[in-house]
Amino acid sequence: MALQSLYPRRKQLTATRPFGLVAGALVWLLIAACGGLQPEDPGLALKQGGAATAQLKTVTATLKFTKGNITFQGYKLVSAKAVLRIPSESDTIFTVRQQDLQIGIEVVISSGHVYVRLPFSAFQEVVGTSAADIPDPAKLFDPTTGLPAVIPAGRNVKYIAVDKVDDVDSHKVAATYSSDQVRRMLPLPQLNSSGDVNAVFWVGGSDHLIRKAILSGPFGDNGTASSVEVDMAGFNAAVSIATPA
Repeated sequence: MALQSLYPRRKQLTATRPFGLVAGALVWLLIAACGGLQPEDPGLALKQGGAATAQLKTVTATLKFTKGNITFQGYKLVSAKAVLRIPSESDTIFTVRQQDLQIGIEVVISSGHVYVRLPFSAFQEVVGTSAADIPDPAKLFDPTTGLPAVIPAGRNVKYIAVDKVDDVDSHKVAATYSSDQVRRMLPLPQLNSSGDVNAVFWVGGSDHLIRKAILSGPFGDNGTASSVEVDMAGFNAAVSIATPA
């Protein structure tokens, strides 16, 4: 009697084990199907991001100065939108503010010449120190000194999350950079960071292109705390940068 009472229980265990294996396999299949982009080593993400961005020929970059004051030609910088043909040609609209007045200043850099157009005015070429003081957004993508060269050299690299930028799955990675690295990376002669700068990058999961960056640190006027957001799009798209007559 005692032996017979064990048989049904043994049969039940045998019958449920295959079901458990199948259910587990289905769960893993669902995870794999719905997982999308998976986290990776943050140092590798930055290295791949730098290498991919170094290959760009054209790009559109938008800079937004979200904290602190950075002065340009006597005005406070608000934003800049640049169409770039790398390595040395750009057409940029700088939005600047002085007290309650906000205006757009267009700057074209082409064939080694710098042209500036104020509102309601024609383009004027500027030379010498005046030309040297004007930001050159194309330098942001210089393979030897800009984003491609600097971002893999960050310290305290940390993986934050998988995130989307313009509906593109991206690796969100944080790193720290020295003041000298930031001066080389950002195309603003006025920057003079008094300390380390914290940066967050969004690196495309499939193409590895840097799609967004936020830098925060003491690089505003007189070393004050500032923050700039850089958004990138139009990778290798056709661009038209006309040299002013």
